[in-house]
Amino acid sequence: MQSIIEKYRSVLVIFVICVALLIAFILKNASGSPVEEPSFTAASVEEEVVEPEQVKEPERVYVDVKGEVAKPGLYEVRKGDRLKFVIDRAGGFTEAADEKVMNLAVKVIDEMMIYVPKVGEVETHPELLTPFPTSESNNANSKLNINTATQEEFETLPGIGPAKAATFVQYREENGPFASIEDIQNISGIGEKTFEKLKEHIFVQ
Repeated sequence: MQSIIEKYRSVLVIFVICVALLIAFILKNASGSPVEEPSFTAASVEEEVVEPEQVKEPERVYVDVKGEVAKPGLYEVRKGDRLKFVIDRAGGFTEAADEKVMNLAVKVIDEMMIYVPKVGEVETHPELLTPFPTSESNNANSKLNINTATQEEFETLPGIGPAKAATFVQYREENGPFASIEDIQNISGIGEKTFEKLKEHIFVQ
């Protein structure tokens, strides 16, 4: 037995050394720090930035305020503002203004001329209680305000072509706003028959 041990001593020594090295290697790996897997938290995730929706600015328009207001002139306002707001911007009515013929609830449009008459200057018409006809209106039954209408709008009246439409605008520029619808008979070429055709389609403000 002793002879066998001596014969394989060197082999046993090598085997023991290998086992010792293997155990040491295993223990070394077992004592190492575990590798942490990356974690994702709410803070590490880039949040999507949602920009606030841009608020569209109201369209700006220009209106010409004349007559019995404290500060007549050209005013820049928002499209759709009520007439009362524009009158307030112009300093309000004067003491001589005929406020009862003004419809302060009307919404203003671009290039509108607003004329405030004196008391007794114009007749009170039921039509003044309705909004101004505008270029945005598709109502064929709307009456035309001859104090604010453009040449193109005059051409929409029955029997009025480009030439006659231009005379309406010219008369208004030379003589000021129409005081009543009957004043159109002062225009050359507008007789009683023409007036009869037009009176149901026009009003003054």
